[in-house]
Amino acid sequence: MTDSFHAIGFIARLCAVALVIAASSAAANAQDAATAASNDADAALKARLAAELRATVATLAESGAFGNASVDQVHLDVAVPAQRVSDLGLLIDSASDRRDGVRVLGVTPGEQAQKMGVRGGDLIVAVNTASLAQRERAAMELRRIVDALPESASVSLDVVRDGQPLTLHGVVTSRRLPPMRLIIGDASSSTSSTNATSAEADACGRISDFDVAPRQQQLHGARVLSIDGRAAGPTTSHVFRVSAGAHTLEVGERIDARYLSFNDRQRQAGSPTGSKTLQVDVPPNTTLLVAARLNADKQREWQHAAYWDPVVWKTADERCR
Repeated sequence: MTDSFHAIGFIARLCAVALVIAASSAAANAQDAATAASNDADAALKARLAAELRATVATLAESGAFGNASVDQVHLDVAVPAQRVSDLGLLIDSASDRRDGVRVLGVTPGEQAQKMGVRGGDLIVAVNTASLAQRERAAMELRRIVDALPESASVSLDVVRDGQPLTLHGVVTSRRLPPMRLIIGDASSSTSSTNATSAEADACGRISDFDVAPRQQQLHGARVLSIDGRAAGPTTSHVFRVSAGAHTLEVGERIDARYLSFNDRQRQAGSPTGSKTLQVDVPPNTTLLVAARLNADKQREWQHAAYWDPVVWKTADERCR
């Protein structure tokens, strides 16, 4: 009898061990399957992105955007910092210069505009009571106002539908986009690098005037004109690689005229050079985002361009290669 109990106990232990091994094997298989699925998703995303980029580059080439440059002379280095994007899901007619508002061509299914009740054919005449009628670039103004709203903020659209005014209400939803860097062509032909050599590649950073500055913080577009007395690169460049350390920037403002209380003649007279100096210290593997800060207490002081100052409004960790 004792031997029988020992045998039963031994068999039970063997079964328990087998169950543990089976469970471990199942978990390992599940992990392998999850890893394979993740790799497949990454590969599919990369393939889709590559296909869309090829189509975009083909369109640029066909339109003559690259001029007469040969293939081995083409170089584009596009860098965009991480940013928050608000999207109501509106497809609007931004091509026509309407004076009575912004025409809706359609809405994205399931997005906020559809939930608010916006329909194709609606004419948006105001957003959060800010009129879009009798404005130049009304579509851009609509985008600017929505982008400036914080996550989950209330938004209202005054629309005209079949001749009848309506007010539609909803909330702002947004998504975060990761930082992006795209290099097209031969990197060795780049002309947008400043004070950087291959020997300095491990101790470099970047300066960016890409305009994603929040207007609600009185921050506006700026343009880096020169770095340490040298031109900052082609006018199409918005990100400039520099050696880590101190640099002197010449920065021009790109503040929309509607934010100013004086005319362009006074604006130009206030700053004959059109720029101001900004001293920066660039840490390694860091991107400094430059903007023009509108000084709210000096908005009427065009003399000596007192109404604005160049600032570094954000830094982003980004490996410099």
